[in-house]
Amino acid sequence: MEWRKLAAPAGILLAAFLAFGQTLRVGFMWDDHRIIEQNPHIALSAANLERAFKGDPFDEGLNYYRPLQTVSDMADFAVWGLRPAGYHLTNFLFHAAAALLFFYLALELGFPRPAAFWAAVLLAAHPAAVEQLLVVAGRAELASSACLLASLLLFLRGSAALSFVLFLAAMGFKENGVVTPALAALCLWYLKRPKTEYRRLIPFFAAVPLYLLARHAALGMGIFSRGFPPVLSGLFLKVPQTVLIYLKEALLPFDMHSHRMEPQLALLNWAALPVLAAAAYLLLRRGSRMALFCAGWYLLNLSPKMPLLAANDLMLDHWTYLANAGLFVWAAAALYPRPRLRPLLPAAAAALVLASALNIPKRNGDLKNYEYSALYSSSKPMLYNLAREYYSRGAFLKSEVMLERICSLAPDNPLYLNGLALARWKTGDVSGALKALDAALALRPGDSDTLFNRYSVLRGAGRDLEAAGTIAGILRSDPGYIPAQLVLARSAAAAGGDGQAEGIYKKVLAEDPVNLEALNDYGILLARRGDLDGAEKLFRKALGIAPGLPSAAENLRRLEGIRAKDVPAVRRKVSGAGRPETS
Repeated sequence: MEWRKLAAPAGILLAAFLAFGQTLRVGFMWDDHRIIEQNPHIALSAANLERAFKGDPFDEGLNYYRPLQTVSDMADFAVWGLRPAGYHLTNFLFHAAAALLFFYLALELGFPRPAAFWAAVLLAAHPAAVEQLLVVAGRAELASSACLLASLLLFLRGSAALSFVLFLAAMGFKENGVVTPALAALCLWYLKRPKTEYRRLIPFFAAVPLYLLARHAALGMGIFSRGFPPVLSGLFLKVPQTVLIYLKEALLPFDMHSHRMEPQLALLNWAALPVLAAAAYLLLRRGSRMALFCAGWYLLNLSPKMPLLAANDLMLDHWTYLANAGLFVWAAAALYPRPRLRPLLPAAAAALVLASALNIPKRNGDLKNYEYSALYSSSKPMLYNLAREYYSRGAFLKSEVMLERICSLAPDNPLYLNGLALARWKTGDVSGALKALDAALALRPGDSDTLFNRYSVLRGAGRDLEAAGTIAGILRSDPGYIPAQLVLARSAAAAGGDGQAEGIYKKVLAEDPVNLEALNDYGILLARRGDLDGAEKLFRKALGIAPGLPSAAENLRRLEGIRAKDVPAVRRKVSGAGRPETS
């Protein structure tokens, strides 16, 4: 009956919703603030679409090429504005689609329907996806996986052209997509298809180097940005132990957290490679075709992350998101035919749903996520993010304590020293703040950001003459440094030099048309001069770039008051942008 055909997909969707439905109520987190809320290029336009294919999502020269992720964020913004529920819904739909597509792919590969169903349920509920559903920026993994699975399914069903389009989409969302043709070849091998069918994969394999060239042209770097020798040594010394840890996390995923660090256990480091080599030998000698397929699926899906695992200390939970599906289908196919073991499958599904559902409330906010991760991880970038979160919330003492710890672990990191300086300043330790900044300047002499933080500390301590000298020094060595130019403009405006200030604002906006501080400050200057229409235009432009900017919205509201009330009395109330310190 028709309803029986719908029962399995409905069960998979239910498992996904029970595990992750509460993420629909989460706000923007972590990288979302930069790539969505503070992104001046989030609006859907021809210029922004072109920009998406010419850089990374953060527009910071990072080694990420995710143009379709950026385009999907633009589409969400066009529909939802800055309401996070809509963005989270898109992520959830990609995740649910991946689980459903894996179910149909497993059927296409000849796995029994019950095995395909339970494998998809385990994929739908597994906590490896928690972070990708909590953070909208995690969409790349989910969307790339869904497109990859759709491409494979269509390829096996004979729709090579549409399969190729979805293969391109998988790569457009995340680099993981490059393994699609290798996975398709694995599927053909498993199904014992004739060798002539492999020829249909020629365009797929040919597209991979073209994609890598396009990626390199956009980012200016390749997948081995840290050099080939560290990657080569890490493949033998680091990757095997991370694979063993990942296998453990697939089975017992009860400590999922951000910024998981690779283990520093000498015994595991040296024993992992022989253990995996022995397992591979036994698998090749005695393993079934199904076991070989599932092992190949796991390793191929993990392979795009292996350069990162080899050259870094991080092993993020979601890097095995789709790789785990190979383990799930193997387990389901092995357990379901055995009546005594069959109950393990629904029990495992229930445990995974519960594990995901309980993990989410511990991590459903920036501060909660970082604090929870700090219980498990010693990642310095994560601890630094936690310190910044404390700082932004006014918990300066907590921020200082955390940054003291980080700087003791990495005393030669100028970024951490700058953060420590600002935290010390806010707790009243001006001399300690200046000492940390001196250490940062010794590592990076003449750095404008560090010097600007020095200005902020000096000015906050009432040492105005030294602060003015610092700004003058920045402008001599780096005349185009915008934060210092804005300080100069504000000083000129405060001293009655509106013409000089206006000239600086125009110069800054000519160089950086989306600079929110310049737009807001220039609008304030115009409002105080009585040019309310000009001020409104600038405030609206700032809101068009960053719809969540509170100062611009408040200034627009106050402009209405200026028009409705006594102008001189209200004009003084227009507020500034309040530039935060640089760290």
